[in-house]
Amino acid sequence: MTKIVIIGGGVIGSGLAWNLAKGGAADDVVVVEPDPTYEFAATPRAFGGIRYVQGLRENLLMSLYGRDIYSDFSNTVDMGEDPVELGFHECGYIFLGKTKHTANFEANHRMLVENGADVELLDRAGLEKLMPSFNFNETDWGLHSPHDSRIDPHAALQGFRRAAVRLGINYLKDRVVDIEDDGKIAKRVCLESGEALDSDIVVNAANCWAPNICAMVGMKIPVEPVRRQTFFFDIQEEIETFPGIRDHTGISIRPDGAGFVTGRTAAGRDAGFNWELDHREFDDDLWPMMAHRSKRFEAVKYKGGWVGHYDQNRLDANPILGHWVSGLENFIIAAGFSGHGLQHAPAVTLSLAELILHGECRSFDLSAFSYQRIIDNTPIPDSGPTP
Repeated sequence: MTKIVIIGGGVIGSGLAWNLAKGGAADDVVVVEPDPTYEFAATPRAFGGIRYVQGLRENLLMSLYGRDIYSDFSNTVDMGEDPVELGFHECGYIFLGKTKHTANFEANHRMLVENGADVELLDRAGLEKLMPSFNFNETDWGLHSPHDSRIDPHAALQGFRRAAVRLGINYLKDRVVDIEDDGKIAKRVCLESGEALDSDIVVNAANCWAPNICAMVGMKIPVEPVRRQTFFFDIQEEIETFPGIRDHTGISIRPDGAGFVTGRTAAGRDAGFNWELDHREFDDDLWPMMAHRSKRFEAVKYKGGWVGHYDQNRLDANPILGHWVSGLENFIIAAGFSGHGLQHAPAVTLSLAELILHGECRSFDLSAFSYQRIIDNTPIPDSGPTP
């Protein structure tokens, strides 16, 4: 009898499986993943950033832990003879804001520094000194985190999966089509192949497909897939090395290899699955904003891009974690990360493994992310500088 069924083998599902295996439960776990190539999964299409500028103390602590794990991944997780190379390196990030954001930036800076983040609050003069080729005429503040980093998201996913398999976790290539319950517990997970898995614990880690899994048991979550387009380009003029930028307009710009990548948070639009790359967003929206930010971006060479999706939590853009409060006792959810799944996966999956094995989260307090706030329709207050 399978005791723990994890639905979804992305970075959250695989990270949880690895942590459960480390806790001695490998024989009791099966991960159901319909596509082991992860062609349309969210993780391989992520931006890959590990950043300290967060609006919640809980998110900052998880980012700090994520950096520790990813910076030494071959020793902390993927301890095989042929370890996965994540390409971890520091790139830095900076978040820009206007005068109206002053109170949030100052409060956020205090919280970040008090909890161990090396982040500096820059005024316009400081911004101009850091990035002399950029125009900050309508910008008053920047939160600069020089030690923020980036990794290869697909490599991280494969590293967690390989490490889980190495410890004895069984991955099943199949698709969940139904979950049978008796009104109190989820008793059986039914698969497309016709097989059914009896279980003591069911974990919904299906990312953008998590709402569909929830619907099978009558659980409602305010999560939906939101398209995130990322574009790769080069420029003709030289420009100083600069950190990844999150503008108050929502646009992101970052050096990437021999070129640059850009995209924009689309939390208020593009709901639903859409795999079509629309280069008009680059031409009509992003390029003009970049050219306004720096004249060095006026002459660019567009090289293509890719589409991914956030599992966007419409309530407050934070994940829903833990047991289904007032629902099936053995149904656990880990969804709604809204773009933070990769960087917070090490901490979240460690804590959820503790919840399953010991009845409580010991390493990180995930209580703020409980489903209770969904029932109460009460968003988590967030002092973060950007949407």
